[in-house]
Amino acid sequence: MLQNSFFSYYSLLGAVPNLVFIFFFLLVFFSAHGWENFVYAITAGIFLDLLSYTYIGPSIVLLIVIGFLLKKTQLLLVNKGDNYPFVYFAPLFVIFFAVYQVLLMVYLRFFDASHALIAVDLRFVVGIIYSLIIASLGFLIFKKYGKKI
Repeated sequence: MLQNSFFSYYSLLGAVPNLVFIFFFLLVFFSAHGWENFVYAITAGIFLDLLSYTYIGPSIVLLIVIGFLLKKTQLLLVNKGDNYPFVYFAPLFVIFFAVYQVLLMVYLRFFDASHALIAVDLRFVVGIIYSLIIASLGFLIFKKYGKKI
């Protein structure tokens, strides 16, 4: 609700942060590898599809794949001191968010010709940076209070 009501007034060059994706990514990034990531993907996918598009399903499928790939990537990244370093979080967020945006636009273009293919333009880059800033704040909150939530 915040994404479509409050943050729509705070757009930068037409880009608003994708709060549902940010919250999904934070939950999966800080969670253990398990079935709850599947539930997070389905729940976030339903919200993204209902609030953004007329199709139910593309975001659900994409988030399930992204959640699985994120956990597999985290298993490959080894850090001795900190299990969840920001140096892993920021690049992974940017990569997976950009992949999500591109794949969603390709999917929508395939099933609805009125949607244009995504172009890596200023709005696309600003949207990723804007979402990364909000996700970084969420990272700090999860890092500090995550064990208590």
